Amino acid sequence: MDVDRVRRDFPILETGIIYLDSAATTLTPEPVLNKMMEYYRYYRANVHRGAYRLAIQATREVEEARATVAGWLKASPDEIVFTPNTTYSLNMVAMGIEWRKGDRIVTTNLEHNSNFLPWQEVARRTGAELVV
Repeated sequence: MDVDRVRRDFPILETGIIYLDSAATTLTPEPVLNKMMEYYRYYRANVHRGAYRLAIQATREVEEARATVAGWLKASPDEIVFTPNTTYSLNMVAMGIEWRKGDRIVTTNLEHNSNFLPWQEVARRTGAELVV
């Protein structure tokens, strides 16, 4: 991986800053911003929600992105789920497992609330044991 090439995708890094807040707000690379603007300008529509040209194009773009990510991860596209952010993803995982009383959830007291509170809630609802 060419680190300098990757850094060029983040113009804010050209200002000399060292960005260490990705846990709260991740920087968006220039190619992603460009693709987002293309979507907003030319084919803004709900994905998998219509049979008209804009919806078909939006769906095609998302499915191509899903296939690309799957290729990077050596996964199948149907194993890739896009979510708005890490907090949402963590909640999906925590709430998507069939927890039972006596199950153990192990974490640390160093976790950000977005990776602590979902597990705490699961333990409260299901009787699973939260081990910190």
